[in-house]
Amino acid sequence: MKNMLKRRNFIKLTVSASGALIAGVHLQSCMPKKPQAEVHQFSPLIKIDMDGWISLIAKNPEIGQGVKTALPMILAEELGANWNKVKVVQADYDTIYDEQWAGGSYAIILNWDLMRTAGAMVRQVFIEAASKKMNLPVEEFITKNSKVFHTKSDKTLPFEELIAEASQIPLPEEVEFKPTDSFEIVGKSIPQVDLDKLVSGGAEFAIDIKLPEMVYATVLKNPVFEGGVSSYDDEDARLVNGVIDIIELNNAAYGGRLLGPNSPNFVNGVAVIANSTWATFKAAKKLKVVWDNTASRRENTNEIFERFHAQLSNTSIERKDGDIAKAKRSAASSFEAVYEVPFLAHATMEPMNCTVDFRTDVCEVWAPTQNPEALQEGLIKLFGLQPEQIKIHLPRIGGAFGRRYYVDYAMDAAVLSKKTGKPVKLTWTREEDIRHDWYRPGSIQKISASLDKDGMVTGWQHILANASRKTSLGREGGPAGTEIDEYDFPAGFVPNLQLEYGHVLSDIPLGQWRAVASSANAFTVHCFLDELAFLNKTDPIDYFLKFLGPERMVPVVDDYEFDLKRLIHVVEKVRQNSNWDTPLPEGQGRGFAARKGAGSFIAEVVTVRTDENEKIKILRVDAVVDCGMVVNPSGAKAQVEGGILEGLCAALYGEITFKDGATEQSNFHDYKWMRMREAPEIHIEFIKNELPPRGLGEPPLPPAIPALANAIYVATGKRIRKLPIVQ
Repeated sequence: MKNMLKRRNFIKLTVSASGALIAGVHLQSCMPKKPQAEVHQFSPLIKIDMDGWISLIAKNPEIGQGVKTALPMILAEELGANWNKVKVVQADYDTIYDEQWAGGSYAIILNWDLMRTAGAMVRQVFIEAASKKMNLPVEEFITKNSKVFHTKSDKTLPFEELIAEASQIPLPEEVEFKPTDSFEIVGKSIPQVDLDKLVSGGAEFAIDIKLPEMVYATVLKNPVFEGGVSSYDDEDARLVNGVIDIIELNNAAYGGRLLGPNSPNFVNGVAVIANSTWATFKAAKKLKVVWDNTASRRENTNEIFERFHAQLSNTSIERKDGDIAKAKRSAASSFEAVYEVPFLAHATMEPMNCTVDFRTDVCEVWAPTQNPEALQEGLIKLFGLQPEQIKIHLPRIGGAFGRRYYVDYAMDAAVLSKKTGKPVKLTWTREEDIRHDWYRPGSIQKISASLDKDGMVTGWQHILANASRKTSLGREGGPAGTEIDEYDFPAGFVPNLQLEYGHVLSDIPLGQWRAVASSANAFTVHCFLDELAFLNKTDPIDYFLKFLGPERMVPVVDDYEFDLKRLIHVVEKVRQNSNWDTPLPEGQGRGFAARKGAGSFIAEVVTVRTDENEKIKILRVDAVVDCGMVVNPSGAKAQVEGGILEGLCAALYGEITFKDGATEQSNFHDYKWMRMREAPEIHIEFIKNELPPRGLGEPPLPPAIPALANAIYVATGKRIRKLPIVQ
């Protein structure tokens, strides 16, 4: 398979560093006075030293999704490296690395060809070096285990013996990819590269950063969105041992609420500077602040959802196929249901934090961010810096789920470092973290189906009303695109289909949350399909398969097609794996849902038990996943397990509510998550194929929610149309 260099990022990631020689040290033993090993940089992503150690650069933020291991695995595979002599190094933010962000399950999708190309280019120069040294044809060489092999004689040359020659050969503009059936690294379960440190507690997260002369900070923020500070009394706070200063933060002096589309600024409040994080937390509790909330709508949850309900009758049409009105008139029967989906917080285990050293000539940042480019842009806008004055390090991140795509917390730290003239480590309390999130939008959704005499759908109308994440973040375009759009399932599957959106203005800060709109809309769509199945006295999986129709490519929008064969395959497989057709004891039930997301196909069955008090116990989850080629099965399994568990947590307990414009929840006592004892057995199977790998961080989450709700119906006879389930 040939891959031509047609994109600027291929060029940047390869040719720009060709032949460069840098000095470095690898500590490979505890022996004293070991001489430094010369390191040759063949591309920004690949360095090889004279001892045969290969340093591979992990360019994307590691948020727990495993890209610090998976992307270097792809590099190593195409290079022909010995994984046991690979060192993975986390990159800082640099424009030389294209697509250097984390989100939307895109890391593998966007970097698959990029990593293969970078690895194959360096492989080629080593093969050419060996060819010249042995005076034999290039076509007779391959690389394996960090050696170049001559296939006809079994003669080998280690990479380190070819470095001098290889470093003088220009990287090719066209490369041949290895056949996938020869892969020795990709497709194998490989432990995360930081696993030993993670297990021992030695891994350094952003919250662990320490710098000379560093001070610590936290911010008590206005609990009401769009509010400010009227006045404050800091007398008692300044008496706390270790307090250095109290500083008011007003975003109006730094560009306002939004720094740009998708880039929120810090929330107004009062910051405490001290000699420890704990001193800042203690002092913040003693601040007496009078908040100015005259500009806020002072919204309440009940009022918000009343407006959502009212907006169902005032909508814009986002997609229209056929004639929904005619389908309703000619229907043998019809069915309608209304669903309510709550707002959700992220509640990452590592709360928002950032360390900034704002010096005269440079602003150096240690940021747990999914979006370093937005961080750089924010610093430029806030302080008028030039890009070369900003240095952004990307430590390992203790959870993100979309929250760390926004950099408001980093703006806090940057302002405080500039004001104090010292390095500042800012840490939010858990309470500030939950109360000042960018929440997953809540919504009211109404679905109506027109049915023929056999109970099959001839018309489908889906109306969603809520406050738009797009509007909240100042993005261009209409508000519907982030909530419901022309791609939404079952677009393409129903001859008469209408998707509508009702937009409600709100002050509530809204943003990405794992699987975003799909995390809400999958619940409504797949619960509705389950309701139709039982209405027609049909097995839910049978009904779903009949609804889909025969295996084919289903056109959805423009050239986007839905490969129905792959979806049907995972559905049939999960039916088998979950023993779907085997009866369960009384009080137990199975529920099903299947979905496509980020290019991957996933089907799930949840099995539950309820007792005489209708207390729910999730016994088991079966999942079958077709995500194309699986780069690292152990990491992929962890992603699926994590997505399923987060979906179940949200379905059972997740709800953010508002009173007088402020978030009511503050910590895990009132924003509950599943405990370990509640976690079910999870059985996962990956469909094996050699298709390009697709996204996996988000797709497992959405089906878990309707599958759980549908299982509860079987066990109890009660339909779940409002989340969370436990209220």
